[in-house]
Amino acid sequence: MDDNKIIELLKVGKQNKAFLKLYKNYPQVEKLILSKGGSKEDAKDVFQEALIIFYEKVVNSEFQLTSAIGTYLYSVCRFLWKDEHIKRKGKQSIAISFEFTSEEESEFQEAIQREEKFKQVEEVLSQIGEKCLQILKLFYYDGLKMKAIALKVGLKSEKIAKNQKYKCLERAKLKVKAL
Repeated sequence: MDDNKIIELLKVGKQNKAFLKLYKNYPQVEKLILSKGGSKEDAKDVFQEALIIFYEKVVNSEFQLTSAIGTYLYSVCRFLWKDEHIKRKGKQSIAISFEFTSEEESEFQEAIQREEKFKQVEEVLSQIGEKCLQILKLFYYDGLKMKAIALKVGLKSEKIAKNQKYKCLERAKLKVKAL
């Protein structure tokens, strides 16, 4: 489910479905909070607060998402934890504990780049057509043989299914190169 769909679900009152998808971002936040001196309970509290902030922004304003939702939630959590840490420990200790190492910064940048690539792949897959998408899913995700795929999608033979799969991959590759 893409980010725009999650936002739409929140706007139309289907929060349960949207929040189930949003909770997939929790492990990254937990890792952040634990690495910055917090506990699992702190991570849960901070993530809950970030979800409330995100939800209120989406339903109460003309919210424009300028990054991936996961990136947005991570940033909000980072700032919320920083504020909480200041309250708990005082301002002097915060300067040291919130300096990101180059490794952490690089890890974060890589995660953002991976997310962008996944969005591009999603975009390409949405453009190659329903039948192509079905054939590729049956082959790569379900691991079906070409004969079974031919039967499922209504093709006359295994050879035609194999040909279709090849054409679908070529179409996808062309669209990726166009990006």
